[in-house]
Amino acid sequence: MTSIDYSDLADRLISASTKQKITKDLETNHIPEREFRTLINLPVLNAIHNNANCIEKYKDESSINAVLDTIDLAEIYANVDKLEQANTNPDLQYDDFVVKELLQYFKHKFFKWVNKPSCTTCGNDNNVHDKGASRFNPADPNPNNVSIIEYYQCFQCGANLHFSRINNPVSLLRTREGRCGEWVNCFLLILQALIGEDKDRIRYVWNHEDHVWCEYYSYGLKRWVHLDPCEAVFDEPLLYCNNWGKKMSFVIGFNQTYIIDLSKKYITEEKQIPKVTVTDVKKLNKLIKFYNSKKQEAYYKIQYQLLNNERDALMKVYNDIILRQNQERIKQRTTATPSSQIPIGRQTGSSEWTKARGEDG
Repeated sequence: MTSIDYSDLADRLISASTKQKITKDLETNHIPEREFRTLINLPVLNAIHNNANCIEKYKDESSINAVLDTIDLAEIYANVDKLEQANTNPDLQYDDFVVKELLQYFKHKFFKWVNKPSCTTCGNDNNVHDKGASRFNPADPNPNNVSIIEYYQCFQCGANLHFSRINNPVSLLRTREGRCGEWVNCFLLILQALIGEDKDRIRYVWNHEDHVWCEYYSYGLKRWVHLDPCEAVFDEPLLYCNNWGKKMSFVIGFNQTYIIDLSKKYITEEKQIPKVTVTDVKKLNKLIKFYNSKKQEAYYKIQYQLLNNERDALMKVYNDIILRQNQERIKQRTTATPSSQIPIGRQTGSSEWTKARGEDG
């Protein structure tokens, strides 16, 4: 009697199903160009379109080298060893301690929060008058990828000041200042340099109510883990609702291989702003499926080029995208409560600004 290799049979079935899924998803989720242009002008959908491939900029080799030439690796890894020795959670691996230490290093020693710029003429610290903002002229050279320029005037000496909102993460390694957008942008580049390798392990998380943070995939915990570099907070997804008191509508996650609605993970039922009051939810899901079909196909092509084997490439798509995404959807609703060790309310930004945003707890 011929024995059956059930492991090989399972792989053949999975790879065949995955190949069929890639083709079917592309056909089913296709959006005609005219309809696509209409969709991406809707609230929230516009942000999904603009951030769809935002992770790509953190993969650049020269940018990674810039990180390694800038941060204090000796200090970071010395403290990582201390964290590992004091650890009591058997599920945490070395990479997890690297991330934990990087949060502390980034907030307390590397990056600076800016409410308003200090006067470069008289040294007046933040006592300046807001005079509005303008978008950067697209015709001008823009190596720092500046999106908006804010204008101020010093109360003390009358000097005119400006603060540029920089979007180039390599430039932020030099300036080391900004608000949550700059913090997350720079932190993700450093995170990619230290734990990313060539894997899909970092994620940009966007909230419609004007905040951003990030996540990384933990091999030890076998899930995506919440990180807020502005607060140096690790794995506290209900920080915003239960601690800050923030009401939110949409939270969307962007990693290299797929986009996902993370609203159930971060928003409690009590703090959920009805999604239908913000945008067309069916159209939003349609756009996400469209992009995910494209990302799935692109990942398959990359893996096929690397492995030169169709079945192996299809198994990578299944394990790295389909399986991981399905597991994530099943486990989304969070029941954890923020740690009692975290101060109540948002810690970054002025008290007036935080209160006005409904984030003071």
